[in-house]
Amino acid sequence: MQDEKLLEVSLEAVSSRVQELKESIQAFLVKLEHEQMNWPSVLDNYALLSGQVNTLTKLLKNEKTPSLRNLVLLPLLVQQEVDPDIQKSTDGRVQAFNHEVVPDYLRTKYDPEIEDAEQRLETMATSIPTDHAQKQIATLNELATNLIDHITSAREDWEGEQSAASRSSSTVNPDLNTLVAAVTFGKGLKPAKVTKGRGSKSDKGPNVWSNDRSTNKAPSSVKVDTKAAASVHPYATANRPSSRTGL
Repeated sequence: MQDEKLLEVSLEAVSSRVQELKESIQAFLVKLEHEQMNWPSVLDNYALLSGQVNTLTKLLKNEKTPSLRNLVLLPLLVQQEVDPDIQKSTDGRVQAFNHEVVPDYLRTKYDPEIEDAEQRLETMATSIPTDHAQKQIATLNELATNLIDHITSAREDWEGEQSAASRSSSTVNPDLNTLVAAVTFGKGLKPAKVTKGRGSKSDKGPNVWSNDRSTNKAPSSVKVDTKAAASVHPYATANRPSSRTGL
C-alpha cells in the first residue's frame, strides 16, 4: 500500500510539473505568433522553460520517486467510441483510445530508423580512443572559452562606446558645426592677401638686401691694379734699343 501511495503522489507531482511546462510552452508559442518579441524577452522565456525542465528532471531523479522504468503500462480499455476524459487530458488531440493510438502512445521503444541512428552514434562514440576523446574535449572547451572571452570583450567595448557617445552628446560644443565647416570648407574665414612674385624687390626685406650685398661683392681694387701693372713690363722701354741713337 505504501508503494502505491508513493507512486500516486509521485505521479501527481510529475503531472503538475508537466502541466506547468506545457502551459509555459503554449504561452511562449502564442507570444511568438501574435506579438513582436525582442531578444531579451525571448531569452527570458527560454530561461523559464529551462528552469522548469530542470525541476522536472530533479523530481524524476529524486530518491523518493519510484523508478518509472520498472513499471509496465497496459491499456485497460480499448474502444472506438469517443472518450471525454481522454479528450480533456490530451486537449482534444486524441478522441478515443483505439487500436490505432495504442501502439504510438504506449510504446517503449523508438522507431526503427531512430534506433539505427542512435546505434550508429553509440558505435562511433565507443570506437574513439580515450586519449583522443580527452584531447577533443579539451580542444572544445578551449574554443568555447575563447569564444566567451571574445564575446565578453566585444560587449564591454560596445558598452564603453555607448557610454562615451552618451557623455560626448551631452557635453558637445554648440559651435562644433561652425568649426567643422571652417576647417573643411573655409567657411567664415577672411580671404588671404595677394602677394607678389619672387622676383620683385618688394618681396625682399632688409635682410635680403644685406645678404645680396654680401654675396655680390665688387672685384678688389688691389687685384685690378696688380693686373694692370703686370700687363706692362717695367723694363720694356729700357731694354728696347732706341731708333734715334742708332744702338
